[in-house]
Amino acid sequence: MFQGFYGLLTVMLCVLFAIVVVLFNIAPITYIVFSIAIATSVFLQYRRFKKQSISEKTHSRLSCGLFIVITLSISWLMADWVMYDINTSLDQFDSFEYSTKDWNQGWPNSEELPEGLKRPEKLPEGIYNASAFRSSLAWANAYPERYTVLEGDPKVIAQYEAIAKQNAAYTVQIDADGVLRDLDTGAKKGFISHPNSYNIVERIEEESLNLPQRTFMEWLRFAPRKETKTVVTDTYNSTRNHRLYVFVDDGNTKRPHFVELLISNDRTRAVFYQSK
Repeated sequence: MFQGFYGLLTVMLCVLFAIVVVLFNIAPITYIVFSIAIATSVFLQYRRFKKQSISEKTHSRLSCGLFIVITLSISWLMADWVMYDINTSLDQFDSFEYSTKDWNQGWPNSEELPEGLKRPEKLPEGIYNASAFRSSLAWANAYPERYTVLEGDPKVIAQYEAIAKQNAAYTVQIDADGVLRDLDTGAKKGFISHPNSYNIVERIEEESLNLPQRTFMEWLRFAPRKETKTVVTDTYNSTRNHRLYVFVDDGNTKRPHFVELLISNDRTRAVFYQSK
C-alpha cells in the first residue's frame, strides 16, 4: 500500500513540477519546494521498503505529514503566482498592439493579394527600410489592423504599383486635403475605407528600467523579471498624397475588412495594409 502511495506521490510531484516549469516563469522558491518534496518522498520510500528501519505507524504519520506540507506549500505557491501575475499584468498592460522590424508580421493575407504582391520569402534589392505594425484589439468602432511599410528605390516601388494597377478593384488618389479623387480625372470619389495614417519604425531599443534591488526574500518568491523595456522610435505619416489601390473591401463602414496598397506620390514608400 505504502509503496504504491509513495510511487504515485513521487510521479505526481514530478509531473506537476514539469507542468509548472513549462507553463510558468517560476521563482527559485518553487524549485526548492518541489525538490525537497520529491527528495523526501523518495527517501521515505527507500527507508521503508529497503531498510525497514521505521515502523508502519511512524511511516503513516510521516506520509500524512508530507502530504499536508506539500499541499500547503503548493497552495501558497499558487496563491503567490496568481497575485504576482495579476499585479505584473496590470503593471505591464498598455495596449494590444506592437511595432516591429519584422516586416512579415504586418503583411496582409497572401490569398487576398495578386501574384507579385503576395508575401515574399525575402524582400527585393532596393528596399532599404521595412517595418510592420499589428493590433489585435477590437472594441467599440475599432478593429484589428496590420500593415507593412517598405521604403526604397522608386523603381522597385513602381514595380509594386504596376502590379496593383492591373489587379486592383478600384484605385483613387488621396490628395493633400485627404479627399479621395479619381486617379485619372481628378473627380471627387465617394467614401472608401482606408487608413488615415501609419507609422514607420526607425529603430527598436531596449532601455533599462532602473528597478530597485530585490531583497533576498523577494528574489526567492518572485520569478526572474525583465530589467529593460522596449522603446520604439517611429515616425508618424499621413496617407495624404498617396495613391490607394483597393483589392478587397467588404463594404462594412463600422468594422470593415479591406486589403489595400498605398503608394506615396514620390514612389519611395509602399504600405501593404489590411483590416480585420
